[in-house]
Amino acid sequence: MQDLNLLRVLVAIHECQTVTAAANRLNMSQPTVSQALSRLRDITSDPLFLRGPQGMSPTAHATHLYRECATALHRLDHALKADEPFVPAEAKEHFTIALSDLGEMTFLPPIADALASIAPSIRLDIVPLAVHEVEQKLKLRQIDFAIGNLKKIDPDLRQRDLFEENYVALIRKNHPTIGNTLSLDEFLANGHAVVNGASEHWQVSSLATVGGPKPAHVHIVLPHFTALPFVISQSNLIGVLPSRTAESFSERFNLRWLPLPFVMPNFKVRLLWHGGQTLRSDARNWMVEQVSDILQNFQPCPYDYHRTPETLR
Repeated sequence: MQDLNLLRVLVAIHECQTVTAAANRLNMSQPTVSQALSRLRDITSDPLFLRGPQGMSPTAHATHLYRECATALHRLDHALKADEPFVPAEAKEHFTIALSDLGEMTFLPPIADALASIAPSIRLDIVPLAVHEVEQKLKLRQIDFAIGNLKKIDPDLRQRDLFEENYVALIRKNHPTIGNTLSLDEFLANGHAVVNGASEHWQVSSLATVGGPKPAHVHIVLPHFTALPFVISQSNLIGVLPSRTAESFSERFNLRWLPLPFVMPNFKVRLLWHGGQTLRSDARNWMVEQVSDILQNFQPCPYDYHRTPETLR
């Protein structure tokens, strides 16, 4: 059984990429996992994992062992615990969810609130949402779920539409030149604050792609959306962001939102996960339903554009 646990350690490190994360998943101490890795290295005469900027990178031999062991261990664990029902109130599962900073501010609070009452011992580990890495991380079980403006390509993954969203303009409440509506001239004449690296979101520099004569003036580039309401509340800049987040910011930061002066198609917020059969399938499937119920009943979108794509008016 001890040798079997060594293989569990190898699988966990391969999927989590750090000893600390693997220890958390296995409910072991970090020194215990480090000792197990040392034993594995002695047994295989291979370093197995090498430290790098992205964490622990597996050697070719480690990847070969992982492919041989991962599926077999999942099937064995599932068979051994097939008769044990998943009880949310008693469950101590750890789920890793990839969210953007907007997702952390908008989606995470209602999820955390709901789970605290029905599954108080479940732990959520939130990691940054890197859109270009989501599918690989889901396949390697480095994350359990991803929520955002996403669409699956890999057939091994599953997705569920949660709700539709659109973009609005966010300005300070007492803006000196913008009234109760926002014209295209006003949109282009005023400076904008945008978020660097927000690849999953529309930015003012994308104006030309929807028929605009030129991009708007970008005055400030921010590293995170969390700074956006503070900047806008103390300037005359415009921010463009999803309407539900804009509504939340408006209430908390003395701001207001206005419809964009051009038609933007709605986009879908989706939940992505790996559909493979594992020991945690019952828990994972339960979590899919919980997140879906919570976010599909999310507060309604405060403004709905016409669905028919049009050019700027």
